[in-house]
Formats: sequence, C-alpha cells, structure tokens
Amino acid sequence: MAPRLVCLGNMTFDDVVLPDGTERPGCLGGDALYAALGARLLMPEVELVAPVGTDFPAEVLARIEATGLSTKGMPPRPRPTLHNRVAYDADGGRTWTIYDDEPAFDDLSPTFADIPAAFRSAEAFLILAMTLSAQIRLVDDFRRHTGALVALDTQEDYIVGNEAAMRALIAGTDVFLPSAVEVRQLLGHEDWDIALPTLAALGPRIVVAKRGGDGCTVYEAASGRMTHVAALPATVVDTTGAGDSFCGAFIAELLESGDAVAAAHAGVAAASFTVEDYGLDRLWLAIPAHFVQRRRS
Repeated sequence: MAPRLVCLGNMTFDDVVLPDGTERPGCLGGDALYAALGARLLMPEVELVAPVGTDFPAEVLARIEATGLSTKGMPPRPRPTLHNRVAYDADGGRTWTIYDDEPAFDDLSPTFADIPAAFRSAEAFLILAMTLSAQIRLVDDFRRHTGALVALDTQEDYIVGNEAAMRALIAGTDVFLPSAVEVRQLLGHEDWDIALPTLAALGPRIVVAKRGGDGCTVYEAASGRMTHVAALPATVVDTTGAGDSFCGAFIAELLESGDAVAAAHAGVAAASFTVEDYGLDRLWLAIPAHFVQRRRS
C-alpha cells in the first residue's frame, strides 16, 4: 500500500526523568515513530523514514512491522542509535541531554535518498525535529522533487542564533507546528493573536502552536481563523513524544478531511494516549477504535 503520509525523523533511546526523580532508562523513542503511530490511529497509509544504528534491536524492528509499518525507510548507519536524556521539572519544562555529537545526530537524520521510491509519491511529508541542516536539505528536496504538502516541526535547540535560517526554512513549508517554547524563541513572546499570523506571513498556510497541557492554537491564513483546542483529560505519566504524535495525527486528519480544526482535535486525542505511560508503551497499544471513542468523549 503506497503511503499518503510519510513521517521523517529519528529513532532514539531515551532516559526519562520525572519531576519526582523517578527515572526510566532506555525507553524506545524517536519522533518519527511517535508521529507515525499517532497518524495510524486515523488511517493506515502512513510510513516512516528514520535511520537507525547498528545496535538497533531486531525485536523492535519486528514490533514496528507488526503494527503495519514498513521498516524499509529505516536504513542502518555504521554507528550506535541516538541516545538522549530528558528530565522534566515540576513546571512542565524539560531539559534534553543529547549524548551524541552533532555529526552523529546529522548522520542519523534522514535524507531524501533514504526515502524508498514507493514512498515518494505520498501526499504529505512531515519533517520532525532533527538537525537544522537536515531539515533544510529535506524541505529543499521536497520542493524540487515533489508537489506534496510539507509540514514542519522544528528542533528547539537550533533556533537561538539561527533565526534567519529558521525563517527561511519555515517559508518553504505548508504547515508549521511549533511548540510554545519555539514560538517564544522565534518571536520573543506568546501572544498568539500576533505570533501565529506573523509566522504564517512567512509562507505556511496553517500554523499550529502546540501548548502542552493547554492544548493548541490553530491559525489558518486563508480565512484568518484562529481556534483554540483544549487538551483532553489524561493521567499523565510521561509527556515525551506527545507533540510528535500530535503532529502525526494532525496531518493525517488534515489529509482526510481538509479541516484544520478537526485535525487539531485529532492531534490532542493522539497526544492524550502518548502521555499515559513511559515512552511508546501506551501508544503501541492504542487502536483506531479507542481513538474514535476518545475523540467523542
């Protein structure tokens, strides 16, 4: 089955530290997998592209394939898989420690050449957080080689000091999905009535500010409509990957219905599953029927 949506990002192992000091080392993570699993709650025609290291477990590849995802877009690189530490504070903030250096991070970020030929006719490509140089290359390649919708979720660590490059990157996209932190880094404030139209003026037709427990705010440039969508109630254990699963479900619903507000509701529903356990543990178990039920709640 040819995919309608391809999610591009990384695969990682994450050491998660909660505000109370509880630590869960070695959680399987990776924005591409969070996004793809979130998207597949709405439609099956989703694939991912995410290079892996030589140490990536064969049993995890088998579990990914058991969900219906192909691993053809997970080429091996001659180095270990990315390893991160993410520590959350009581106010909802987080501190990422990336144990790998910049060349390793860039090498384990996907390129256009990594995309299997069967995936290249997709209707949409979702570029998730990775090195800035990798994101720039992908946006350029998609604009030159495809007519697909291009959606972008930036990597917050690259914004400060690279604001001009980031604005040029955003200009090449159709949908921009920053976090509240990234909006503040780009513009210096979180006045959504000003910030989102300002970002849309760079080029995207839809801008979505992901606001964690406060849900999200969606701006549609063509109509000027600004809509806030609240987060769904959930028993929060670990918020790692919630934004990625939001992005995947958002783009999947946008492809299905063309409705950005419906897409936002899909995104918060997918994220509500992700936060209920460590890493991918809850999202692995979510099925479309559960997703439909939660959207109706």
